[in-house]
Amino acid sequence: MAQQTTMPYELSHTLEPLCPRDGHVMGYEKKSLQWKEAASGTVQTLSAYHCNLEGCSVRYTHTDGYFTVVETPDIPYLVEEPGANVLQCPRHGTWLHQARRQTGELGWRCGVEGCDYTRQQ
Repeated sequence: MAQQTTMPYELSHTLEPLCPRDGHVMGYEKKSLQWKEAASGTVQTLSAYHCNLEGCSVRYTHTDGYFTVVETPDIPYLVEEPGANVLQCPRHGTWLHQARRQTGELGWRCGVEGCDYTRQQ
């Protein structure tokens, strides 16, 4: 999975995405991943939602969907979470996340700041 260095839309930091493995609400981390670019020496960061259940390493961003991280010597390698990235926002082309609706039912939502697109389960 290729990582985007410039994001066309900002990831909202007020979401409550559900982890596709265990259904727990994932928490927002402004500096979820950090690495140093070998060529320039600059530190890069990636904001993401992260499942905080012990032993779970799933993360979510609107541009990469649900993924886990394989640490490599130079940069983190993102591995798509199998079967979790199934729907994209028709407005932005970004990955939807699973969330609980106000009625308690499961649904899909866009992760772009300010977007109200939802889709029923």
